[in-house]
Amino acid sequence: MHCPQCHARNSLTRTQYLNGLDLPHKQSIQEKKALKSGIKISFQCSECSMDLTETYRAAIPAAPCKRLGIICGFPCGRRKEEPTDTNQVCNTMVPIKRIEITDA
Repeated sequence: MHCPQCHARNSLTRTQYLNGLDLPHKQSIQEKKALKSGIKISFQCSECSMDLTETYRAAIPAAPCKRLGIICGFPCGRRKEEPTDTNQVCNTMVPIKRIEITDA
């Protein structure tokens, strides 16, 4: 992503994004240890130090996941699939809230 102020390239990993915005997700042991030790995730531009929190939030908006019936905070490419008995598990989901899926 580019900074809207100075246009410098900035990036975060998925893990940094989820932990920095305190979104619910399955954390690895390393994540838990890092967060427990007080690591801080920076959403500042590496060049001009502008706060990029809202820029990142707008770049990856939460979206409904038809597959799981949730609003996902970090939606993937499978969110528009129909739910089935075999696809009810998603290791990358970031459940923000449950939604009702209605048949159209």
